[in-house]
Amino acid sequence: MGTVLVIGGGAAGLAAAIAAAECGDQVTILEHMDRVGKKLLATGNGRCNLMNTGARCYPGGTDLADAVLDRCGVAEQTRFWQHIGLRLRQEDGGRVYPVSAMASTVLDALRFAADALGVQTITGANVTGIFKARLGWTVMAGEHKWKAERVIVAGGGCAQPKLGSDGSAWPLLTGLGHHLTLPKPALTQIITDTAAIKGLSGIRVRTQVRITSGTQEKHAEEGELLFADYGVSGVCVMQCARYAAPGDLLHIDLVRALGFDNAESFRQELQCRRDTWRDRRQSELLTGLCVPKLALALMQAAGLEGWQRSTCGQLSGKQLDHLTQSAADFTLTIRGVKGFDSAQVTAGGICTDEFNPMTMASILAPGVHAAGEVLDVDGDCGGFNLMFAFGSGILAGLNGRDFPW
Repeated sequence: MGTVLVIGGGAAGLAAAIAAAECGDQVTILEHMDRVGKKLLATGNGRCNLMNTGARCYPGGTDLADAVLDRCGVAEQTRFWQHIGLRLRQEDGGRVYPVSAMASTVLDALRFAADALGVQTITGANVTGIFKARLGWTVMAGEHKWKAERVIVAGGGCAQPKLGSDGSAWPLLTGLGHHLTLPKPALTQIITDTAAIKGLSGIRVRTQVRITSGTQEKHAEEGELLFADYGVSGVCVMQCARYAAPGDLLHIDLVRALGFDNAESFRQELQCRRDTWRDRRQSELLTGLCVPKLALALMQAAGLEGWQRSTCGQLSGKQLDHLTQSAADFTLTIRGVKGFDSAQVTAGGICTDEFNPMTMASILAPGVHAAGEVLDVDGDCGGFNLMFAFGSGILAGLNGRDFPW
């Protein structure tokens, strides 16, 4: 048995506290919000996507994420949830949710398990420093101080600071000699020039998006895209956000969104419509393929003039080529991304090679551990970020001991 202080009562912190307490440690959670798990309640649109059984997707901190999940992955975490009474179900794409489809159920299971194990939770504790003591460590929060043999830092990154992740955990580790990789928002919306998408706010399409910088393709994703007043959103966009920089170009394949496999088949459809609908207005050319507002945006992007008063039969082959190109590569200039208030996760954080992936123990400060988003690890949408948070938290709590479940 030992004494453990867990800084942060989010996903990683609660998992760490339960794992340590299961092994007989005396555990105290220090949480600076008025209650634990606030950010957890907002995950997965309130449904709490706990993990993913498919191929791992960690664009940030891949090596550490793989090492952690090799040790505490889907099987081990499933047993953890079963042990504390949470039943799970798997949906499309390997996404795993609680059967209740409510994040509050997950938080209740964690809180009640921690309480049953005698974990003490102190809220409103704004930790300001971790200091080496003669026997273990001293943690300071204002005029209050606590001592323990081990400290687990699970205070999160700085995504959604209103829910508790405000970056305050990083100085605790940098003060011990750890290094911080510059944090930036990830899994967030992209801000673009808006002239070409005026009036499209609220329209959703299934498509492929790409980000380029000059001749270099930086990243590509497929999925649902949502047009907005400021730019674009949707899962495929959010997974591109960590690669986006002002001045880059966002390419949207609207040919696929209109139901065609490639630009050639779309071009053939346009020619057929022109020849069949010769006396109909050009504004009707894309009827049945998309809503009128998107049709207008495509016409304008193609540089078609007089489309409201001209007929389909007046369209030249060159104009059909331009319209095809506009649909195949609808391009927007990126101005930036939404900030940490909107981001689901932080890219960047404490350098991962300074921790033992088997125990999450610091190589620089023995007896101090880190888990979750405080580290430079970020995954795609689909449960990957919570899966790493829970896995790393459990390993930090166990500190090399066998799984007790």
